[in-house]
Amino acid sequence: MKSDAEIRKPLALYIHIPFCVRKCLYCDFLSAPAEEQTKEHYIDRIVEDIRYYGELYKKEYEVTSVFIGGGTPSCLSEAMLVKLGHAVREAFLKHSSSDGSVEYTIEVNPGTVTGEKVNAIKEMGANRISIGLQSADNGELQALGRIHTYEDFLESYRIFREQGFENIGVDLMADIPGQTFSGYQETLKKVCSLSPEHISGYSLIVEEGTPFYEMQERGELIIPDEETDRQMYEETGRYLKNQGYERYEISNYAKKGRECRHNLTYWELGDYLGIGLGAASLIGHERRRNETDLESYLSQRPDMQIFTESHVLSVKEQMEEYMFLGLRKMEGISVLDFQKRFGIALFFLYGDILPKLFSRGLLAETKNRDRIYLTKKGIDVSNVVLAEFLL
Repeated sequence: MKSDAEIRKPLALYIHIPFCVRKCLYCDFLSAPAEEQTKEHYIDRIVEDIRYYGELYKKEYEVTSVFIGGGTPSCLSEAMLVKLGHAVREAFLKHSSSDGSVEYTIEVNPGTVTGEKVNAIKEMGANRISIGLQSADNGELQALGRIHTYEDFLESYRIFREQGFENIGVDLMADIPGQTFSGYQETLKKVCSLSPEHISGYSLIVEEGTPFYEMQERGELIIPDEETDRQMYEETGRYLKNQGYERYEISNYAKKGRECRHNLTYWELGDYLGIGLGAASLIGHERRRNETDLESYLSQRPDMQIFTESHVLSVKEQMEEYMFLGLRKMEGISVLDFQKRFGIALFFLYGDILPKLFSRGLLAETKNRDRIYLTKKGIDVSNVVLAEFLL
């Protein structure tokens, strides 16, 4: 007979830290600067949630990945980080059959990293670091409103390596104000020379409600033109491939075996639990989002938590999400898995759409027709292609 641990379902755990030293000019995330007292109150509050949900889900689920994001989790004090890590370990990992192999990520900003902070992160149990660099050019970092320099990043990276961290990811950004193609190439070159295990590459998106949006409305935001943007996009894939990084998702590249398992859960419609202000969850077929007002969130009890969104996905919505999330991965989606999940053949359900996308060279299939995936041409217009799968 199988033990409880062997039959429990996998669960990805996300914890949101909505604090930062200073809001970047492009950022529309749920984050803001805060006093130490507010941070301490918040950590006390999410520790209550961690204990509550750990007890609630311990029989049905086993946590296989942890991701602490923000905001800037590394702006917390060492004591707060250790307290948070202890709560996660006691509630979700202590009796886990996979404890020790759990992917445990924390996002950090180079401007907040010290040797003491790294020691606290290690004590938490984190084994994967995601560093928000964005650019190796200090002028570009200043244009983004970042609080760190490239030299700060190098020092942070050095400390993490010296402390034994063997799984580090670096986030990069294209289309930064003042950025040139040659400057972007230099950033790629400098980052790859350090040999991080994972690199994420995103283009700047000007979101409404940000300082960049207001600057754009006034005609004051000068970013690279469409042709330069295309050059940067093509260079990212070409250069990273030559440096030994495999593209496994539209915006993500990794050395073999270093794909972010936590994010793969999202793209594969796995169960994930979001704890903290505004954090999203998918449990079973129910999507929900936590309270987004800090004062209201802090005043709630875990068992009386108010969700700003709660929706049970219909079968149609599940099929749509399976397609447009799964096709973000370079390996695409499994035809057999689709039929097992939904009881209908993929080629029957999308019988009018698939031939059209195949003929236009936007989708391809493996030789035995067991997987379909976006072609290079399809990736370039992925938003258009994925919209075709709305039923």
